[in-house]
Amino acid sequence: MNSVIKKTTINNPISKKVISFEHSKKICVREKSLTHSLTWAHYRNENEQLSYVNNKQHTLSMYLTGGYNTFRTDINANKGAPGKFCLMPKGADSQWQVGDTQEFMHLYFDDTYIKRLALRVFDIDPRTIDLPELTFTQDLGLEALFRHSVASANWHINDMQLAMEQVTDTILISMLQNMGNKQIKSPLTGGLSPKTCFLVCDFIHANYQRQIYLSELADLVQLSEFHFCRMFKESLAQTPQEYLTHIRIEHVKHALIHSKLKLADIALNVGFSNQSHMGRYFKKLIGVSPREFRRLG
Repeated sequence: MNSVIKKTTINNPISKKVISFEHSKKICVREKSLTHSLTWAHYRNENEQLSYVNNKQHTLSMYLTGGYNTFRTDINANKGAPGKFCLMPKGADSQWQVGDTQEFMHLYFDDTYIKRLALRVFDIDPRTIDLPELTFTQDLGLEALFRHSVASANWHINDMQLAMEQVTDTILISMLQNMGNKQIKSPLTGGLSPKTCFLVCDFIHANYQRQIYLSELADLVQLSEFHFCRMFKESLAQTPQEYLTHIRIEHVKHALIHSKLKLADIALNVGFSNQSHMGRYFKKLIGVSPREFRRLG
């Protein structure tokens, strides 16, 4: 009797020492950074106790295989299974007992990215986005996107870069829709009024090809530069300069697809100081160089 119990323990060891996810014995099967805001990772793990906290980004996780004997030890929750999702917002701390061998994927995304996406797609005030912590929920639509559009893709082929970015946005949009886009209950304070916000954004769109001074924007709404910057970021989840850069990059994308202009000419036409300046921001935000984007497009 005792020997049987001892043998089972040896063949299926479960560490009683709680360690962080970063220092766990997980195996990273593959990883792909799409942009500075979006990263995919595919892991394999088994039989240990760990804690998970990501102070840099939000994490959307789905189990590909296994997970039947995996559960949270800090709250009462269901056990895992293939197709089950966990949403772990930035800074949330959770404790886990990992069971038999399992494979899962993590999508890491910035807080500013999801807020900008909500603003762009749903016209939701970024200040109202407050991601909930979810443990082992199920969504057949999201699972299909994870499995057939991401898990089955060859992450290391450059031609997959833009397709993965597009499906990643679709996944995050679907996640927001499933949350019901619930706004926070406390009244919003600070930020620009809708009328003022429209005035400033319209001015930036009309003048993106030239250098726009912060003082110009602040004067439009009769605020100091300091207060204008703070209120702009509260309303749009980005600084005025970041907003301007995104507009310029969208025009670069359009020119790359619909014209045969040289990269240097495109850079100057949309307001960048030179081709190198444009290329650096383009690669940071889009994940590929302008030349590669033109080829793929």
